[in-house]
Amino acid sequence: MKLQFESTDIFTDIDPGLQRILERKSLGITTPATASTEEGEIAVIAKVNNIEEWLAMNEVYPGADMGSTPTGERIVTARVPVARLEQIKQSPWVVSLKSAQPLQPTLSHTLEEMSVSENLLPENIPGSQGDGVVIGIIDGGCDFAHKNFRYPDGSTRLLAFWNQDGSPSHHSPYDYGKEYKQDEINQALQASDPYAALGYKPVHKAHGTHVMDIAAGNGQGSGIPGVAPAADIVFVHLSETEIVSSLEDGERAVQESFGDTVALLEAMAYIFDIAGDRPCVVNISLGLYGGPHDGTTLIEQSIDALVTAKPNRAIVIAAGNEYDSGIHASGTVPQGSYFDLKWKIPHKHPKQTEIEIWYSKDDQFQLEILSPDGSSLGVINLGSNGKVVDSENESLMFFAHRQGDPNNGDNVICIFMEPDLPEGGGVWKLRLHGVKVNNGKFHAWIERDTIQTTFLPPHHKTYTLNTIACGYKSIVVGSYDAKKRNKPLSYFTSSGPTRDGRQKPDFIAPGHHVRAANSLTGTGIIRKSGTSMAAPAVTGVIALMLAEACARNLQLTIDQIHDILAASTKENFPQPREQERYGYGAIDAFAAISRIRQS
Repeated sequence: MKLQFESTDIFTDIDPGLQRILERKSLGITTPATASTEEGEIAVIAKVNNIEEWLAMNEVYPGADMGSTPTGERIVTARVPVARLEQIKQSPWVVSLKSAQPLQPTLSHTLEEMSVSENLLPENIPGSQGDGVVIGIIDGGCDFAHKNFRYPDGSTRLLAFWNQDGSPSHHSPYDYGKEYKQDEINQALQASDPYAALGYKPVHKAHGTHVMDIAAGNGQGSGIPGVAPAADIVFVHLSETEIVSSLEDGERAVQESFGDTVALLEAMAYIFDIAGDRPCVVNISLGLYGGPHDGTTLIEQSIDALVTAKPNRAIVIAAGNEYDSGIHASGTVPQGSYFDLKWKIPHKHPKQTEIEIWYSKDDQFQLEILSPDGSSLGVINLGSNGKVVDSENESLMFFAHRQGDPNNGDNVICIFMEPDLPEGGGVWKLRLHGVKVNNGKFHAWIERDTIQTTFLPPHHKTYTLNTIACGYKSIVVGSYDAKKRNKPLSYFTSSGPTRDGRQKPDFIAPGHHVRAANSLTGTGIIRKSGTSMAAPAVTGVIALMLAEACARNLQLTIDQIHDILAASTKENFPQPREQERYGYGAIDAFAAISRIRQS
């Protein structure tokens, strides 16, 4: 099958994800409805300099107001018509406009191995077990009926539960999904089949149930309590809607998505709204890997705004499990020469795939695409876009080379590969030519998927953090194995630093072979491993800290929370040579709470 390159050079001064949506619209591909959008509409995150003018735009169906940036802009979510994207972006009130990006659980290395009997944390941790603190879980699969999330009288410990996939009602948050308050959950728990009574049933071995139990389970069913067993719980089940794009000829391109970044922001805002003035810590064991990895994404700016808006707030994020998965590459492009980035794609790869290549605003690269047979298909200059099509003019790959992202000023190349690429298996070369080079350094990331394309070895294992784990005010957690004598770092736990050179992750916690609640069992447990399991351990510790502080009429800012944890890590562990993976070290809950007691 003959492949050829076409230069399109339309919609170039806009987010590459939106460029691709607009390009697909030009081909007659309709954007499908999802749990939170109508057909022909998409969810977006925007940074605006005038919130009143933004809300007055009749193209905008508003979502959440995430708060202010340090420079005074506001970050908001919304639903907008695809047909009006260009007009919205050109508005003087819009500083930055980004498309929603799909998320995946950060549990790509689930292990079910030998049983372990040790509890997650040492016994006799001081504090009130998180009493009076709200723990928010944003994930998938909430087994509200498991006894670990119920009081001795059988009633629920959940203050609220928002199923973003549920049938909407007149009081649905942001007008989508189904919200259940405590009395509704309690009523369902009295039925012979609580899941049928509530109209929600998680899958077996649900990721979110396991995560929730580590942070806040009380052990009433399993006998193994979580870290903050007296905390209140708010759970948001992110949408798991399948995104389907229908072509005029009836062909379908399918992308499975575990929620997206817009739904994630609205989930965070929802949890903090439910918590009100109560101390609150939110756990996010989800992520993605494309992006600048410098803390400037709108979702990271939103997280920073949320946790600095009030004291006694924190957001904990899993670092990711991609240390040696081949999703990151970096190098230096010489002036007047080139660097070949080698991308291995399985034959007829069944998933949509995305690569992002970020480089300095002081440089100018040109991208040349070489197919597996060595043929040069075309070039994409800075500020341009284009696509690879087959002999029937069907788009197989879309390329966008954007100059000056509005959030960090840097240049970015985005490559979007359609599923089932005909004759596409093999090693593609993304040749970066140095047109104007002052720095020359670049970093590239492949978005994670269940069937992974990779860069060819040698793999660059640093800079492999979850994209949303690179912010300034989030608490980012890697994993180690607390069951081994030498307490080694988990082989999968992602590595920092951030692309702008800051230390992340912040801490490590037990994330290997962790036993916690198994959904649909009532009392059972299951063993899982991943930074998904390490993050909720730290979420629970922060809940203990906040409860102790409130008992002493203290308020903790996010910086104070971070500094107390950093000053309380275990000494002489792990080895200094691995600092880019463990940050300040292993969390010591006893020491952290003791510091609050001494203040």
